[in-house]
Amino acid sequence: MAKPKAIQWLENETGQTIPYTPEESTPRERHLSVRVSDDMAAALEHLAAERHVTVSQVVRELLEVAVAQRQAVASLDARDLADRLAADVAEVRRRLAG
Repeated sequence: MAKPKAIQWLENETGQTIPYTPEESTPRERHLSVRVSDDMAAALEHLAAERHVTVSQVVRELLEVAVAQRQAVASLDARDLADRLAADVAEVRRRLAG
């Protein structure tokens, strides 16, 4: 990566070489914007208040859980996936039975 223009200018003006090591790029956080209904916003505010965190923090936590669950399910082999499906069906039957 080339030196920033300000350092190049300073080197040209002073005749000196200024050592420059660019910072390694680290994963950065991204800002996402999401529109939700008034009911969803109220529910998120309620969850955040219960946890004593901001709405942004509770949404971030919920997204982390959802993505982790998705990754866990996606990595299951066929037998484990079938076992999980059977357990889910059993739970639905239990709830329907009342």
